[in-house]
Amino acid sequence: MNIKSLLIGSAAATVAATGAQAADAIFVPEPEPMEYVRVCDVYGAGFFYIPGTETCLKIGGYVRYEMGFTDGDFVEAEGWDKLARATVTLDARSETEYGTLGGFIELRLQTTGGEVLEIEGINDGDHLSTGLNSGTARVQQAILSLGGLSMGVSDTLYDAGLSGEFDQGGGDRANFIRYTFDAANGVFVSVALEEIDDAYDWTPNVVGNIGVSQAWGSANLWGAYDATAEEWAAKAIVAYDPGTAFFAEAIATYESGISYYSVDPFGGIATGFTDADIDAIARLGAEWSAGGLVGYHISPRLKASVGAQYFSNVGHDPIFGDDLDAIKAGLTVDYEIVENFNAKLAVNYTKFDGDIEGVSDPDQWHGFLRFDRNF
Repeated sequence: MNIKSLLIGSAAATVAATGAQAADAIFVPEPEPMEYVRVCDVYGAGFFYIPGTETCLKIGGYVRYEMGFTDGDFVEAEGWDKLARATVTLDARSETEYGTLGGFIELRLQTTGGEVLEIEGINDGDHLSTGLNSGTARVQQAILSLGGLSMGVSDTLYDAGLSGEFDQGGGDRANFIRYTFDAANGVFVSVALEEIDDAYDWTPNVVGNIGVSQAWGSANLWGAYDATAEEWAAKAIVAYDPGTAFFAEAIATYESGISYYSVDPFGGIATGFTDADIDAIARLGAEWSAGGLVGYHISPRLKASVGAQYFSNVGHDPIFGDDLDAIKAGLTVDYEIVENFNAKLAVNYTKFDGDIEGVSDPDQWHGFLRFDRNF
């Protein structure tokens, strides 16, 4: 009797619980539709669609650490110097009836070593370091483009050189408006109006480039007119790189006088001038130069090159008073440690032929060991 009553009671309780659950049913809402990030393979690897748009975006950049060295009397400071750099790039593209609409941004932040002071009464005459440089931050590139038309700030159209680290090709960053026409068979023509001055006059610099790119390599010819200096420059570069182990490059330049597009044989490292007039010159040049390099892909991850460039009539007399020529030679080794992590070693030597006032031995060694993590 007790067992029967227990079974009946259990059954009743189960029915009651079932009824309660039916009366208070739990509502599970449908998940809201989500728009996942889609890969955009139209412009190459790394692009994705910005959600809700047809614009493709690629985020990239690199982190660099570099240890450089300089040795010679013709420099302001000898020894080791360090550089740490962080660069972030944003590349946005979309298609329009007039061609590809692009926007490219490169932000650069870097820091270097600080100054070393000699203060009387401190450390018994030893030197004292001021600490690391506070660093710099700037917009390295900001480019708007539509089809073949582009404008903004970037490297001048004239800025090009060999793949080594000893050569000088002339030019730096500039504000610009540029048009590039791509013809058939790898031929292209670019023309740019560039401005470096601030509220000086209404006349821009004019730069042109015509080139061809084929399976064997490439050939380019540049011309530039500096409206402020009223001087012009020309340059030609030929590169042979058919995808085999061996590659070679050659460069030749000529300039009518010192301008923004001058080939500076000092490369920004020779700053120890004693003549106040020379100290005031921000850019030097060479009447003409010629150079080249040869290289070899030792393995898929390792390549090396060696080359030299000769500079005639450095500074364009009478800046130095006498004829001064220079030759720069260098060895460059590139090694991919792992994917997107690269090392570069450069060792360069500069020899001057001529006298420089106040400098007994102007020849110098310079180079660096660099590590880049690209993403």
